[in-house]
Amino acid sequence: MANTHRAPKQWCLTKVETVNSFENWRQNLVYTLSLDNEFAPFLVDGARWEKKTRASPFRGFTDDDDDDVPAAQRRTRQQKVSMLELMLGQIANYCPVISRNTIVKNSTCINHIWQTNRLHYGFQSTGAHFIGFAAIKLESNEGPEDLYQILMAFVEDNLLRRDSGITHGGEAILEDEELSPSIENFIVLTWLRLIHSDLPKLVKQRYGTELRSRTLASIKPEISQALCSLLDELQSSEDARAMRTAVSNPPRQKLAALGRSRKSCPLCKEARRPDNHFLSKCPFLPPPDKAFIARARQVAGSPCHSDGEFEDDSKDISFNPKAVQRVHIMQSPCLEAFHGHVPVRLTIDSGATGNMIRAACATKLGLKVSSSTQSARQADGSSPLKVVGETRTHFQLGGHMLFFDGLVVENLDSDILAGIPFMECNDISIRPARHQVCVASDTYEYGVNRTHGDRHAIRRTHVLRATSSHTVWPGDFVELELPAELAKFNEELAVEPHEDCTHWFAPSLFVGVSGKI
Repeated sequence: MANTHRAPKQWCLTKVETVNSFENWRQNLVYTLSLDNEFAPFLVDGARWEKKTRASPFRGFTDDDDDDVPAAQRRTRQQKVSMLELMLGQIANYCPVISRNTIVKNSTCINHIWQTNRLHYGFQSTGAHFIGFAAIKLESNEGPEDLYQILMAFVEDNLLRRDSGITHGGEAILEDEELSPSIENFIVLTWLRLIHSDLPKLVKQRYGTELRSRTLASIKPEISQALCSLLDELQSSEDARAMRTAVSNPPRQKLAALGRSRKSCPLCKEARRPDNHFLSKCPFLPPPDKAFIARARQVAGSPCHSDGEFEDDSKDISFNPKAVQRVHIMQSPCLEAFHGHVPVRLTIDSGATGNMIRAACATKLGLKVSSSTQSARQADGSSPLKVVGETRTHFQLGGHMLFFDGLVVENLDSDILAGIPFMECNDISIRPARHQVCVASDTYEYGVNRTHGDRHAIRRTHVLRATSSHTVWPGDFVELELPAELAKFNEELAVEPHEDCTHWFAPSLFVGVSGKI
């Protein structure tokens, strides 16, 4: 080999190669071999030879005996075969993924060797290979510039060449195809679309003035520098909206804490009369005061009394029946589920375009909150919700695993708001007329059927047993079945350990979910 040039050290092909890496390997090998004058004639275009067989031991070569060949350069056919097989052996040394005989004995030209390698890696130059352009996408471990280089390398590799053997419109290719400006524009447009489906539209809007006199490919460097800001603008425009209207009915726990869990009239209580009725129902309250209370409750927007029960006071407003008119308010559909051993309530909102969870609830459940560039708004489209991040988790409901992917919001009126993405992912539908939520093929009822006035705490003794004996480690939990008479209500239950195992847990309140605690 000539020593006047230093070629990069040749490396071997691996089991996994791309178009770029293979071309780098090929070009370096061709350069290294061409430095030897004995190998150079076999590397030029049009140089061919036959397969080595018993019938053709000299592979179609003849002796140089023409006067046109200088005497110093004349070779016999045996010498030509020896130098050819020496060169092919060098190529086979750096190409362990292909059988050695395929290269040394069965090859007929240098291009045949390259096509054999391309066929092995799946990017042989054929008409069908170009269809693979549609399968290119932005992978999670790649950046936008990596994607652009992949697209460019793929298109350049599929440009038609005269030695490819591919015809176009029934005609042979007479000269190698070059990368035209239109093809470059097509590559940049595809690159933008694969990064984000709305990015081409935003680029057209942002760079409309420049695109009047310049091609899309020519402003690609400017687009690359501003790509982060363009993507942030697109991301911020994808607002998740909560479409439900907040109802001012306070939870029963808050009412109990305020000491308002039963009917009580302050006037009768002060006069030491029976006070087991509301102030608005007091027979000693003058009609003008009754009308004022009714109007105040109308402004508050809630038809319920202090204990959360709905009652119709239209009988009391006999003096002006048109003064009190209310819109009908119903409880939002909800599901009671478990996150680990913690019971949670999932409020189903079929009008919300995204899932949301209150920040305090995410902290209580120990969820991992990652940063997010999305924003969220209320149903009016202008009232913002403060987004602190996003989270992904799952909930357990009977035999169903409910996957949740949503924004973590501070000022949310529900702990967990499950919107359309949650319903679609977990195959959930609602039937408000029957107070039912369908999860796949199972149906769950929501809301409490109050058939006997005010509910009071009733002490009933039930023994709950685990199905099998096992060890509960710190952070672990055990699931117990509830009796049938308690399983139909998702309410708080006071549970205390047996006298023989008081060291296990302290008496506590638990919420039953789908017949289990």
